[in-house]
Amino acid sequence: MLLDGPRSFDPAPFDDISFDLCTRRNDVVIMSADLSKYCQVVRVKNELPRQHLDVGMAEQNLLSVAAGVAKGGYIPVATCFACYITRRAYDQMMICMGTGSGPGTNQQTGPTNIAIGFTPGISNPARIHHQAAEDLGMVRAIPNANVIDPVDPTDFRAALDAAVDLPGLTYIRGHRGDTPRILDPKKFTFELGKTYKLKDGKGIGIIATGHGTQWALEASDILTDQGIEHSVLHVPTIKPVNETEIADFAFAHNQVVTVENHQIVTGLGSLVTEIVSDIGGGPRITRIGLPNRWAPGGTMAYIRGQLGLDAQTLATRIAEVAQ
Repeated sequence: MLLDGPRSFDPAPFDDISFDLCTRRNDVVIMSADLSKYCQVVRVKNELPRQHLDVGMAEQNLLSVAAGVAKGGYIPVATCFACYITRRAYDQMMICMGTGSGPGTNQQTGPTNIAIGFTPGISNPARIHHQAAEDLGMVRAIPNANVIDPVDPTDFRAALDAAVDLPGLTYIRGHRGDTPRILDPKKFTFELGKTYKLKDGKGIGIIATGHGTQWALEASDILTDQGIEHSVLHVPTIKPVNETEIADFAFAHNQVVTVENHQIVTGLGSLVTEIVSDIGGGPRITRIGLPNRWAPGGTMAYIRGQLGLDAQTLATRIAEVAQ
């Protein structure tokens, strides 16, 4: 499932992903809030203008209009920075996009609404106001919402292809800029809720999502060189998730570590802890991710180093759990 050889990078994954989708589906409308350049929807904007809609620098309006586009029979894909599309427009995401057939319903019905949040967590170099460290937890709290955190362009493309056929609200964390290719598109097939074992072994179990899966694989290389047995499970879907697959993986290990580019509160670590706790017993779970405090600004490499999430420190932290 993993690509062989040295990892290559995709300089603008969503530019191609969105353009390819729109050439296949003329009912898809890519939407922007004055950030088409920075969310990399330039090809659609320039070459398929009938399938692009820019509402200006108005994120709340972006999601309100998207919901209207959906009710008109089209499939809106609203794009913005994760901090704005969740925090600033949360009410519109929940009420306009997320209620489906109406408040009080228990089934996920209604038109397809897709929101993509770019530069989530510490992938944004700015401090505080641009770092969406809590977006997965926020959208996970919306009834019936689908929440996806892809690891690379292959995962991202497949998740979006699946989302256009899902009813109701789907939130996807987006990749932009130089993004490493991790998964082999010839071997990987995305399925909502499914988990993917990227390394099979005994010892410690590592469960990761999104950028956290990239980090976990970097640490995995170091752990392998050190002779520390472990396995790695990629969980791209935060909601709905296959709880049986999570539980089976977790209970096969005495120690489990979760790794995520998100606060350890309300994200993947919380999800895994809830699943194991509901069953009772099971392994000790150590949550590694963004601490519940403001992170510094800078490059992702710099911030990872400051938070103990660089490959070497992460491998050391995992190895200490295994002792």
